[in-house]
Amino acid sequence: MEKKSFWTGYLTGIAVFIITAVILYFNFLTQPDLSLSQVETQDLKGTKVNLENYIGKPLVVNYWAIWCAPCRAEFPEFEKTKQQYGEEVNFIMISDEPIEKITKFSQSNPYTFTYLKSSKDLSSYGINTRPTTYFYNSKGILVAKETASLDATKLNEMIKKIK
Repeated sequence: MEKKSFWTGYLTGIAVFIITAVILYFNFLTQPDLSLSQVETQDLKGTKVNLENYIGKPLVVNYWAIWCAPCRAEFPEFEKTKQQYGEEVNFIMISDEPIEKITKFSQSNPYTFTYLKSSKDLSSYGINTRPTTYFYNSKGILVAKETASLDATKLNEMIKKIK
């Protein structure tokens, strides 16, 4: 009888693990395809910004939060890559936190990104994982997305796909 209960528990545990992994994958690790027109943003002065204005150059859009340690940890890598490409590629950092918090962060950190505030919670776009980075080509077409922290090597790899 002990063998039967062991195997029942073992198989139940495996089933629970697989179901949990599938749910996490589809809810948190996969991100929706977002067109530039779907995302409503404003600059740090509260003026509406249309992301379609950035069509014409490759665009890297990073969804982040001040409370997200991996987000903040990857910012030096983004800055290094931004300096490498200069004006060839646009880098936009979008948070759904209050403008005051984003402004304070941007003023106390030496990054040259364009910071924007999402007018909606990022979860309303289906973005549940931070950091999440979207890569658009110069025509504004989504080419790739990443839900993990990126280093300069990976950023360069992804930017080559959108240039």
